[in-house]
Amino acid sequence: MASNDEQDMKWAMWYRDEDFIPEETACFVYIIQFPNSGEFYIGQKRVWKSVKNVSEIKSTSKQSNWNDYTSSSKSVNEMIEAGEPFKKSILACYPTYAEALHCESALICMLCSQWGSLNKALMAKFKFTAGMDKEHMQKIRELLEDLT
Repeated sequence: MASNDEQDMKWAMWYRDEDFIPEETACFVYIIQFPNSGEFYIGQKRVWKSVKNVSEIKSTSKQSNWNDYTSSSKSVNEMIEAGEPFKKSILACYPTYAEALHCESALICMLCSQWGSLNKALMAKFKFTAGMDKEHMQKIRELLEDLT
């Protein structure tokens, strides 16, 4: 990494009053922001390998590479490797992969047309679950308001 130091690589919480607790989180939705250009990327990341629901976490479960993860986007990773300053923020934590995927999809759909979005595609398949209730949708609306 050229100009990004170790501190830049760490995740920050979007809402400072929220905590990231791996044992309660199967997946999270994140944003990577590039302040110099105003560009951003929204994605989701699983916290545990092969775990889509916190109820599946076992004592033998292994965490993914979430702590050091940047993106599946080639262009985002190229910008980071080139030394472009960036900030990684966790937007929301979810107990299920389906809820996180729904949130990520909604945010990308609503924000992808904005200048600065580095998201070029959205390929998601999920089942609507009981967790996608009023509270879930309110969280997505709040994130959309904050991000626009």
